[in-house]
Amino acid sequence: MHINRIIEETLTDEALDLLNMLAAHAVTADAGIDPQSVFTIPVEENNWNATLESLREIFEAEILISDDDTDWLSFRILQSIGVKNGQLAYQFTPTFSQTLR
Repeated sequence: MHINRIIEETLTDEALDLLNMLAAHAVTADAGIDPQSVFTIPVEENNWNATLESLREIFEAEILISDDDTDWLSFRILQSIGVKNGQLAYQFTPTFSQTLR
């Protein structure tokens, strides 16, 4: 399976850049934190609208991997999104968070 390629084909470049940043932040935030945790990241005030549009795209994206009609896997990337203490808050789905380990 080529999950990276499939995600790249599903998301726009802006959303893909944001996803890469969110994943890198989650991986480097603290080596002991579970990738399924809720993470927060600051967003510059003038970038909120564009960031939320890309975040919504990632949240709504459904990734489908199929070899034939009988074997397939469908998953989402983000489980929850929001704002916490003035920062962007996000949580990856269990399926996607396993790819971060």
